[in-house]
Amino acid sequence: MKKTALFLTIAAALLLAGCHSDIDDRITQLKQDVSELEIRVSRLNESLNSLSELVGALEKNDHITNISESGSGADKTYRITFASGSTLTFHNGSEGVSPIVGIQYDDNYKSYYWTIQMGPDSSPTWMTNSYGQRVKATGSVPQLKIEDGVWWYSFDGSGWSKCNWGPTQGEAGSSVFVTVDTSDPYFVRFVLTSWVGIKMPTQKAFDELNDQCRKLNESFKSYTDIINSINGNTFVKSVAEYKQGDDSGYRFTLESGKVISIRTGRSSRDSVLLSAKAYTDGKYYWVFRNKSSEKYQWLKYNDKMICVTMTDVTPRISIQQVSGSLYFAVSVEGGEPELMLDEKGNPVEATGTMVPDFFSKVDLSDPSAVILTMTDGSVIRLPRGRQFIPTMELSLDHSYIEPNTGYSYELLLFVNDTLPSTTELKTFAEYHKASGVNIEAIALDDGYVREIEEVSITPTKISKGVAYSLVYDVKFTTGDGGSWDTTRKFRIAIFLNWMNQSIMKVAEFDRHIAATSIKLTDVTVSAGKTATVKCTFAPANTTDKIEWSSSDTSVATVSNKGVVTGKKAGTCTITATLGTLTATCKCTVK
Repeated sequence: MKKTALFLTIAAALLLAGCHSDIDDRITQLKQDVSELEIRVSRLNESLNSLSELVGALEKNDHITNISESGSGADKTYRITFASGSTLTFHNGSEGVSPIVGIQYDDNYKSYYWTIQMGPDSSPTWMTNSYGQRVKATGSVPQLKIEDGVWWYSFDGSGWSKCNWGPTQGEAGSSVFVTVDTSDPYFVRFVLTSWVGIKMPTQKAFDELNDQCRKLNESFKSYTDIINSINGNTFVKSVAEYKQGDDSGYRFTLESGKVISIRTGRSSRDSVLLSAKAYTDGKYYWVFRNKSSEKYQWLKYNDKMICVTMTDVTPRISIQQVSGSLYFAVSVEGGEPELMLDEKGNPVEATGTMVPDFFSKVDLSDPSAVILTMTDGSVIRLPRGRQFIPTMELSLDHSYIEPNTGYSYELLLFVNDTLPSTTELKTFAEYHKASGVNIEAIALDDGYVREIEEVSITPTKISKGVAYSLVYDVKFTTGDGGSWDTTRKFRIAIFLNWMNQSIMKVAEFDRHIAATSIKLTDVTVSAGKTATVKCTFAPANTTDKIEWSSSDTSVATVSNKGVVTGKKAGTCTITATLGTLTATCKCTVK
């Protein structure tokens, strides 16, 4: 600024006005006015530098960690500290006659550019350099000065452009920022004299949102397990209610040790609710809705819906900062995060947090199970943890079985169980749903299990709940006789399963090969002597055993090995029984 020229011009005017006694006082006042004018212009230029650096912080996705204030009114100063470590100083604007310098965002070029407003009633226009080009707010910073009573600006300090607004009148203002609003702990809002608003997230907002996303991502797998347990066996070990501020709900500890929190209260800062919903294919997919909306929409990644039951594509929620605003983003399998879009295609702003909203009702009235109603109306029944372990016993009708034969009621299974409920379950279906117990059986050798028939269920009330006695018939078919190895047992393994636990018992049967023929040869023996009856049979590897008998034991007796002992002279009949076959011979005692 040409301080001397401005000073002499004003002094000459006063000399011509007369009254020498006032000249000294007026000259002194003019010196003060010029000095204050220089201070205000200097402060204005300082604020413009701060504004440029603020836009640069926006583009770098920086966030505010601390704000300190000093002074008051037009002299109020703010010192802003960013997470990157950089600091900026802002001054409150003061009223006066000066160009209104600000910035505006250009959607076409996705950047902020400098603007200047010539008078309070005019509209902002783009500031240009000496080449007539618009200047980005993160590029060169305009410098202002007053020369010969006229405002000038320059981007390089050499080529100055005249502000076509006439001479300065009254005090020069330093209005760049109308206000710096720090009332919201999560965002700082800067309002410029051009009424352009800039919003910058604080470290508090960034940390809290990231922490909420971390907790949400940790719970994804647990919610996946619950939804997958609709047809499974997930047992609840304990249930505890919790309340934290506006947040309330239940914490379930599962038999596996996992802890799942189900919220029933909503924080006042909640902005997005996350849930799951059944699709037309019968599977569940992730959905979300904004707090202001009543409609859920599918959560997508790469324009595809994300299935809940596919644990290898569990979504991950994160926070993305774009031009000073925080948005929710989603990624899958380590892919690059994509901004979540609402039904209008706009990014979902993270003005609060995202919370799970899977269940509309939690019913704890049944002592044997926790009943959860999902937001889409589906019901999940989680059996409560067991105080009693089920037991099973086996009963065999007989030990021998034939090859290539189907059997029923040859193997009976008895199960005893106790459930902590006052309700007696009358059917096998009710019992299996409430207890989580299921029965499996497999043939360990040649052959197969055809069916496990449910024979009877008998509930009995006891002091600690209801005891159940259950009977099953394991129906099976043996293998081909051509591979029928009688040196080995035929075995069936029975499994009683619940949660991730099992009991196994093995039923063993002797393999049977029936005799097809038997023949005896007559025998002669002296009294007091022995002789062996000649016996031939087929097949040689039959598992049938020969039973011997004599028609007159006073004449002769016969052992279980076919040895005849003569008692007195006479004749009798010796009989051999092999399976279903019978043969006889004549025995003569001399």
